[in-house]
Order: sequence, then C-alpha cells, then structure tokens
Amino acid sequence: MQKNTTEFDAIVIGSGIGSLTTAALLAKQRNMRVLVLEQHFTAGGQTHEFKRKGKFEFDVGLHYIGEMDHGSVKTVFDFITEGKLQWQKMPDEFDKFVYPDFEFNVPSNPEQYRQRLIDRYPAEEAAIEQYFRDLKIACTWNTISQLADALPNVLLPFLKLLFRRKGRLATLTVEAYLNCQFNDPQLKALLASHWGLYGLPPSRAAFGIHAQAVSSYFRGGWYPVGGAKQIAHSIIPVIERFGGQVLSGKTVTEILIENGCAKGVRTSATLKPKLPPVEFVAPLVISGAGAVNTYLKLIPSNEDIPFRSQLAAIPSGASAVSVYLGLKDTPTKLGVQGENHWVYGGYDHNQSAEGDSLSGGYFLSFASLRNPQAKGHTAQIITFTKYEFFAKWAKSRWKKRDKEYEQLKQEIAQRLITEIDKRIPGFAELVAYVDVSTPLSMEHFQGNTRGEFYGLPYTPDRAFKPWTYVKSPIKNLYLTGCDVLAPGVSGAMISGVKTAGVLMGPFGFFRLMNMMEKTERQRLQKYQPDHPEPKTVTAT
Repeated sequence: MQKNTTEFDAIVIGSGIGSLTTAALLAKQRNMRVLVLEQHFTAGGQTHEFKRKGKFEFDVGLHYIGEMDHGSVKTVFDFITEGKLQWQKMPDEFDKFVYPDFEFNVPSNPEQYRQRLIDRYPAEEAAIEQYFRDLKIACTWNTISQLADALPNVLLPFLKLLFRRKGRLATLTVEAYLNCQFNDPQLKALLASHWGLYGLPPSRAAFGIHAQAVSSYFRGGWYPVGGAKQIAHSIIPVIERFGGQVLSGKTVTEILIENGCAKGVRTSATLKPKLPPVEFVAPLVISGAGAVNTYLKLIPSNEDIPFRSQLAAIPSGASAVSVYLGLKDTPTKLGVQGENHWVYGGYDHNQSAEGDSLSGGYFLSFASLRNPQAKGHTAQIITFTKYEFFAKWAKSRWKKRDKEYEQLKQEIAQRLITEIDKRIPGFAELVAYVDVSTPLSMEHFQGNTRGEFYGLPYTPDRAFKPWTYVKSPIKNLYLTGCDVLAPGVSGAMISGVKTAGVLMGPFGFFRLMNMMEKTERQRLQKYQPDHPEPKTVTAT
C-alpha cells in the first residue's frame, strides 16, 4: 500500500461536469486545493471526446445544451470557465420529430412552438395553452424539490408538506398528465418525443423532469465551439491554479472511513490494476460517481447506510447504443443543417422503450455542423436499449470481447445506417468510418451501473429521497452529479453548484448563484455601450 503525501483540502471522485464544477467553485471561492480523480484515461466524464483517424472527433454524452443565451446555466458556465468557453447556436429549427406519417420541426421560440402546435391541432388549442402553463408550474416545483437539501434542515419538513399540497403536478407521470390533458394520440406522442432527454418513457418519467427538460430548450440549442472536450479543458486550469490536480487513470476502489468519518480514498491504476493501491487523504471527500456506486460499492459494507436496501431495489435507468460515424463530406449536401433528428417507429413510446435495440427508433445528430473548428465531418446515432442484450459479455474486458460481440455491434450500426439512408438518400454513401459503443462501454468507462445513460431514473417518487441529497450519512462525505439534481450536462453542472453551496453553509447555493449572477452582470456592463459583447459564433 502506498500513500500520497501531497496535501489536499478535498478529494473529488470522478471528473464529470458536476465534479469539475464543485472543484472549481471550491477553488475559486474557498481557495481550496482540490484533487479530482478520474478512472478513465481522459477527464471530463460524459463531456469528454475521443478522436479517430486523426480528424473525426466524437462527443460521448453532450449533444446540445439549452439556455446558453442568458440565464443560470450560462452564468455558471461563464464563471467556472472564466468566460473562455464559446458556444455555437444551432439552427432555428433545432429539433425534428419524425414519425411514419408526419414530421414536426421545433423552433427556437416558445411562442412559435405553441402556435405551431395549435395550428396543427386546433381542436386541442385550450389544452395546448394549458400545457405550456403547466410546464412552468411543474418545472418550478420540480426545481424546489431538487434544492430542498440546499436549505437549512429546519425548513425541510415545511417544504415537504408544501410540495405535497402544491407540487402534485410535478409528480404525475408524463403519460398520466398527457392522457388527462389531451385526446389526440398523435399530439400526445409528439409532446412526449423528448423523452430521450431524460431517458424514461412516458409511463415511468415524472412530469416535473419532462417540464424541466423541455423548458430548457425553449430558446433553442447550443454546442461548445471546439467540441465538448473544451468544457473540461476550460475548467481544469482553474482548479490547478489554486493548487489542485486532476488525475486520470485512477480508479477509486474504496472510500476510507474511520469512526464514521470519511478520511480519503483508495485507488488502483485503471490500466495497470496489478500495481499496488495508492491512498489519498483529505478532510473532505466528494463523490461524483453516482449514488449507487457511492453507497453500494465504495463505502465499506460494515458502515451504517440506512437506505442501502431501498437504493439497491430501484430499477435501473435506460442504457443505449451509440454509433459514431466519420463522414467523407459535409452532410449539408443531403439537406441537413445541423438539427437533431428524433425518429420513432410509432406513437407508443412505452413500447419503443421496452422493445429490442432498434425498434424504439433513434436520435441522429451532427456535431461537426455545430463546431466551426471541426477537422472532419461526423454524425452520431443513439438508440436506447436493454443492458440484458449485452450482459453475456459483461465479464469480458474492453478490447478483449469476442467476435460475436464485435459482429453484433457492426450489425446494429449497419441496420441503423440503412434506416437513415431510407430517410436521407445518400447518407450511407457518405459514411467513411464506423465505431460503436454499447451499455458495456458506458459501464466500463464511466462506471455507470448496467450502463445507465442518465444515472438514477427520474421517476415520480424520486423527490426528497435521502440518496439524492448532497450530505451523506457519513461525516465529511458529500455527493455531486446528476443523481443529486437532474440528468443531463446542465443538471449535473448545477448539482456542482448545489454541492459547493452546501459546503459553504446555510443558503450557500443561493449565495453562490447570486454572486455568479452579479459577476455576469458586471461582465456584460463592461462591454456596454462602448464595448459590445462578443457575438455568438454563427453556423457555417
């Protein structure tokens, strides 16, 4: 056993956006030396990228983000990257929903979106109007429940009571809400089309997370200039400037606990696991590895975690297959402008989610059309699937799986390419390179249980569960990441603010947000009126 003698004020497990946000805020606001440990050989979690053939760069988890023109998401990004990260605006019609008998383009304006729905379904006008009002209500109450543990403990019982009385809308399933509100099955399917943003079909997902996800894209979508990797590249120097470090290839195997208090972590070398373990110690340990990994795997079983059995009984979330394509030329020649294509085989999203790896349709995106610095054109196809289809290879190692596994991946890729070619003639001819990841890839690289794409499933009963809180039952052990707030890059990032805020004392989250908003206003005032704010990069 080796011990690292470098002194740190905090250790963060994982380098996802939640972890990096927490580390950057503690560094900037508390002058803390933070050690971030990442099991992958590339930092960034689901914002990292990989390159193939020297020019094809692929993001693994970030495809687009909303609210990057103004608002809290942009405020936090600008603060933790110190304004060094630029954003590319997607086309005005940034999402295209495709069904066998119709298509619908989503505009970057909530009023236009609402009016398009009314024009298409005039008999449902009153219900559509109410839907947009309900999105706002459910989003508000869902956010309140997510931030409950950011308030002093004395307020929690009152907040729970208030939520039960006023927040019921947020705890309906998406299916229950749509069935109650609308009659037209086509319209109900259309409004549920974004279920891939949170990874649960309408029968399982809470309407609150649906409202939060849909609302976040009311003004369109953005993509980081230079690719998703620029997020970590912009944050890590901030952590390092205050004496912190971000170390890749370090798999945390155990959280070290003495007398009920977290003292550090034990790690192994990811690529050379037979090397002696190394221990790192610090007065604070923050886990961005997810609630399941933290409470069921990293904390020794003899430690008292009151909700262990409840957490273990939660059904897993969605898994997915991702197909990464390098293209010979720009897909704009085929009429594609950089929008996302959500393609479904029918109106029943519940059946799609429970079917085989292809029957549920697919999500198609073109990152290279959003990134003016891309050296080669790319596309990505994602289709949700079941972990069970790949479970027989779970005990085999990455790059060591048999020919049957590799053949299955290629068959899935070719079937999806063929399906796209039927919709977009000439697409298959553009493909120059194919790579495929399965739920086993997500399990291996990200440590996600059963290859979950979004962590703990966001079901109606998730609100106020102790495993979604920043504070753990172990003294000096805290959590960050999407499990303590919401799925997706934005949700995980705001979770980092929540975690850092909890560590800063009563109402710390709100004080942090207020400080960052003030900083953002000062930055904007600096550019006005004599110094216009730099323009957002436009599409090419």
